Amino acid sequence: MGAVWAHSQTAALAVGAAAAAALLVGVLFFGHEIGRRVDAVDGWIAGLGSWAPAGFVLLYAVLSSLFVPDLLLGIVAGSVLGFGRGLAAVALGSLGGAVLQYGLARRLFSPLIRGFLHSRPGLSAVLAAVRQQEFRLQFLIRLTPLNRALTSYALGAIGVGFVRFVVACMALIPSLSLEVYAGYAGKHLARMAGEPERPVVVQDIMLIGGLLAAAAVLAVVSRVARRAVETAARSAADPLP
Repeated sequence: MGAVWAHSQTAALAVGAAAAAALLVGVLFFGHEIGRRVDAVDGWIAGLGSWAPAGFVLLYAVLSSLFVPDLLLGIVAGSVLGFGRGLAAVALGSLGGAVLQYGLARRLFSPLIRGFLHSRPGLSAVLAAVRQQEFRLQFLIRLTPLNRALTSYALGAIGVGFVRFVVACMALIPSLSLEVYAGYAGKHLARMAGEPERPVVVQDIMLIGGLLAAAAVLAVVSRVARRAVETAARSAADPLP
């Protein structure tokens, strides 16, 4: 069953490492230019008005359904829209994407997805347990690193209740918040690099420290949720039909 989580963790770490490396290289070698460009992008976004968040919601729903990494989309939202508007756009886009994936799985791709699930015993065991404890396990799964789009497609294919499915998506808020905050903090770092004469203040330290602390807390919560899901999967009485 460990393979169920290993692939998702590896993918998330790879995307996160690539984003962090790109930010570090940019700040070290192109800090001043990036800082200037950030201000230009802010002006452009402000000119779009309310269309910017609305467009991002739609874009997020579509791209996440095509397995574009949610982490990358969240970082972009935080850096472009700021934390508040970025989180609102990402939360709505994530929910819209989940509903789209659920609908596609129920109406169009159920046989294909079920065939895929039967070839993944670990994932099948998790979903068999979900059928017995629908809301609790859906909520816990959303706290784990399991790919969000894959989860939504799989849950739609096995026919979980729509209302429970939507409500369980609220468990994504902590991880979405962290992703958006990472983009917001990265933008702040870029601005700092563009102003080398500006001293580091307490707010800067709290911004970065808050990001690291939130990541640590979320990692612990994710591990606890993962263990609970694994325990339920091992005790599931019936296999996935």
